[in-house]
Amino acid sequence: MGDGQNSNQLTDSESLVVTFEFDFYFPFIGNHDTKHYSLPMSVISQRTRGSGTPSSILKKPRSLKSRLNEVGHTPTKVRFILPHSRKVQNILQEYIETKVSRDYENLLCLIRDSVLTDDDVSSLLKEAAACISILNQDLRLFVEALLSIAWIDKNNDVVSEYQSFIVNLLSAHNYHAKIVIEKLVKLFLPSKPYRSRMARRGTPDADCLKCINIHALINLLLSVVPMCKELLMNSISKEFPYYNKSTHIHEYYLHNILWILDYQSSFRPDILHLIFSKLVIMDVNAPKEEIEKFVNDEEMFLMEDDAKSVKTSTTAFTTVNRHTVAHTLDVCLDKLFNYIVSECHNSKTGELNWEKTKRLYHDIISAFEKVILPTYNTHHVQYIMFLTCCFKPAITEAFLNFLWKKVCNPNVAPVLRQTSVNYIASLVARANFVPLSMVKGTLQQMADWIHSYISTQDGLECINSDVRIHSVFYSVCQALFYIVSFRHKDLVESRKTVVQNFAAITRKYQLAYCYTVMEHNARNMIPTIYQDEKGSVVMSNNVLDAFYPFDPYILERSGKNIHPFYREYKETVEESMDIDVKETNEVDDFLCNQDLSTTPVSKSQKFSYGSSPGFKFKT
Repeated sequence: MGDGQNSNQLTDSESLVVTFEFDFYFPFIGNHDTKHYSLPMSVISQRTRGSGTPSSILKKPRSLKSRLNEVGHTPTKVRFILPHSRKVQNILQEYIETKVSRDYENLLCLIRDSVLTDDDVSSLLKEAAACISILNQDLRLFVEALLSIAWIDKNNDVVSEYQSFIVNLLSAHNYHAKIVIEKLVKLFLPSKPYRSRMARRGTPDADCLKCINIHALINLLLSVVPMCKELLMNSISKEFPYYNKSTHIHEYYLHNILWILDYQSSFRPDILHLIFSKLVIMDVNAPKEEIEKFVNDEEMFLMEDDAKSVKTSTTAFTTVNRHTVAHTLDVCLDKLFNYIVSECHNSKTGELNWEKTKRLYHDIISAFEKVILPTYNTHHVQYIMFLTCCFKPAITEAFLNFLWKKVCNPNVAPVLRQTSVNYIASLVARANFVPLSMVKGTLQQMADWIHSYISTQDGLECINSDVRIHSVFYSVCQALFYIVSFRHKDLVESRKTVVQNFAAITRKYQLAYCYTVMEHNARNMIPTIYQDEKGSVVMSNNVLDAFYPFDPYILERSGKNIHPFYREYKETVEESMDIDVKETNEVDDFLCNQDLSTTPVSKSQKFSYGSSPGFKFKT
């Protein structure tokens, strides 16, 4: 191997065993490891001596003593020397013509297995650049070998040469665009996983410096080779880490795909759609109740690789570490929240950039409608919309109008209409940036819709209708109750349902007396049996299930972006809920003289209807 010929050539069937020592370089940010591997290779000459038979390639068994004598002897280290450019071109040309070339195979192994210095890489790139015109599909393996070179941590001159070579290569042969883009996107993943401490501190500066070279090359390719845009999006989706991968892998990858939006904003709708889809999977695999059980455990996220320190759940395909998934979700949401804040504000003055905010809102609402809104019982991902709405009342109003249009549209699936009205109620109740005027407007809309619905449905022909067709009506009613209960200063101190809070407030202000109806519904435990429009017998338990998406946010790291704008439930009571409801069944007197003093309760109690069955209604 090399330029010259070996003077000591084998002329007969002698068997020569040469041991090559390779230095394999495993690049990793902040840690350069060089490991040595000894690889014995048997070389058998093609020629035989006289009429004799070739010697066997199998060695005779050696004694233990002979093996022990070899211990401590370092094998001879063979240094590979890159062939001259003329010879590289000749090797490639020979392979194109004959399709069989041992020199070509040796060249590929040389590039892949050698430890290449900066000078080696520079020399090789110059040799390859001289051959670009012939680097067609036939030389795909040679191109792949060049793409396997660790180049992002080389000196600036080598990096520039590599980038220029890739751009020129794809300009001449766009056939290689797919493999080039895939190789570049794979660099968005760390070559070696960090422990969780890196995820808590954020992406290191050293990582970012190396990523600059990758993104500079991608940006060049997107402008020179238009087909790379579709290939890039496909590769980003394909290489996105599985939801139970380590936190640092997700953080590193998310950091890089958000970086793409800095120079290719046209990718934002598709990338946000992809990110939302992946975060939703994490969210549903990190149950809120599991996080709450261990919220005070300081070691929960410190040992994410220690299976004994966390609770795992085995599915049909894999073992899921629920708390690590929750931590990963927390880190990813924090990075996404920071991106949204920085995108909408001037980096120097901190002032809101209204034009950029409007454009970002339209991209986010599109991904929200397709991914988050149809997903039931997520816990944290939907706060992306919560944070976006806090920047300006006009954004909040636009979001509420978007949801209300879905509620009023009979062509939308009832489950989405119910979910939409729950989003309205939860946002208006929980967001401290929603002004009182907007609260009143929302309640007025709901009340008008409710009265209009009652007027439309109030007739004998509706008596035997399928109760399920009224599910949206009951959801709007409960949403109105929910908002009144939350946004009123004098809240009832209780962990009861929405109906009980609403009943206490309306009773105090002599708006309505609901306890008699509530007691009647509480006794109505027998399911309703009826026939639907097809004549099938259907049984309903008459319980309205409610999902309020902006119940308390419990992820610690990303929660710092949410808590300043979040309205906590006031732990006070307008009247004691220990009143014997039975005694009030026959009393419907608003003027009863009863003490409505407040009494404190534990601060640990939370007003949350996320898992509440809601109220019962009689049909």
